[in-house]
Amino acid sequence: MREAAIPGAWKSYRGAPAEGTILCSASDIGEGSFKSIKSGPADFPILIVRSAGTLAAYVNACPHQYLPLDHRGDHLLSADGTVLRCTNHSAGFRVQDGAGVEGLGLNCALDAIPIAVDDNGRIRVHAASAA
Repeated sequence: MREAAIPGAWKSYRGAPAEGTILCSASDIGEGSFKSIKSGPADFPILIVRSAGTLAAYVNACPHQYLPLDHRGDHLLSADGTVLRCTNHSAGFRVQDGAGVEGLGLNCALDAIPIAVDDNGRIRVHAASAA
């Protein structure tokens, strides 16, 4: 179980998409909604969410048991749009940064995938900036 977000950890998963990979159109994800996708030949699981002005992508794997957050349905987003909840055991993660904020999500974090919207309105995996 990962206790804190580690920048770039998403790259350590088998089948992780390469930087520049197109994930979907930004218009596919309205405010207060999410999209669960599989990327590439390995069907890499990604969850993209848009809420309160935040567009974020995470590996769709709960760090508590590594099941997809939408394993048991599509009711992931809290009513106020600030928390993603694992449908398997209700672990809660802040939409803005993936930090665990509720239940079994405490002391855990989702693995963020850096994304950017290109000039054609497509969401792409984005190269992390050098610190």
